[in-house]
Amino acid sequence: MNRIFWSYTRIIITLSAVVIAAWMLYAQYKNYLIYPWTRDAQVSAQVIQITPRVTGPLIELPIKDNQWVKRGDLLFKIDSSDYEAKVDHALSALANAQQAAFEAKDVARRAREGYKIYKGVISEQHLVEAESDAKAAYAAALTAKADLHGAKLNLSYTEVYAPVDGFITHLRLRNGSQAVANQSMLALVDTESFWIDAFFKETLMENIQSGDKAIVKLMSYPDKPIEGVVDSIGWGVAQDDGSTGYQGLPSIEPSFDWIRLAQRIPVRIHIGELPPGVILRVGSTATVIVLSGEKSELAVDVESVGINNNTLKNDVVTYPQSRK
Repeated sequence: MNRIFWSYTRIIITLSAVVIAAWMLYAQYKNYLIYPWTRDAQVSAQVIQITPRVTGPLIELPIKDNQWVKRGDLLFKIDSSDYEAKVDHALSALANAQQAAFEAKDVARRAREGYKIYKGVISEQHLVEAESDAKAAYAAALTAKADLHGAKLNLSYTEVYAPVDGFITHLRLRNGSQAVANQSMLALVDTESFWIDAFFKETLMENIQSGDKAIVKLMSYPDKPIEGVVDSIGWGVAQDDGSTGYQGLPSIEPSFDWIRLAQRIPVRIHIGELPPGVILRVGSTATVIVLSGEKSELAVDVESVGINNNTLKNDVVTYPQSRK
């Protein structure tokens, strides 16, 4: 009896192992042959180019490379002495213009009164000239007021603050560096805007729809998959053939008729809460599998470009408090 029992036991164990192996093979087949997947994916985020609006040397730089900053933190300060002088000059010009406008208005008033009383003494032409001078002086006062407002704005632009929470990256500045108006000084990675750009072959696009559940595996964290959802699908990619070439003629590359390479279409993946210890970095490589037909429970705001506020809040990854 024992021999028969052990024989049946071995058979049952063997069959169970075969069934489990077959199920695992089917799962892998379903994942890699039925579900669309790609290794051509990367982490993306909004990178803000911090650009000063005035020119001058830096006199204060309280940040360092790869530092996390909070919205409203001071990034750098430009020497404001020239702009303070311009504000003083604009104040003086405004005072002179207002005084001139007051005097011109008084002259026009007296001219009107004199014209009414002494028509033969004060001519109509003199009255018109006085009123024109008063209007011109008033306009000059308004211009001086606007110049003062512009001078104060430029003075305020000497202090540049972080527009969002994020990381300073590739900082190459120091005190004394020259800031040039409308030229980028540094980059700020918005930590509330991460998403995944996945590039799928066009032959797979039939099985990808907005709202489908997606699984993201970062190369840097292969054992910590991230749940995501298909946010949107790109509507076009650049092409070389047909572009304007020499003498305005279309430029077309020769091709082999028996080789047709599928284009890759960008698919934007909205990611949910990160597993503990996972940190997103722009440009990191990822693998993405889209579970066709399985709708994700993640709420996607089609007008937003980032992840939810809880994505970066876990029990391992924390960011320092802002500078005071």
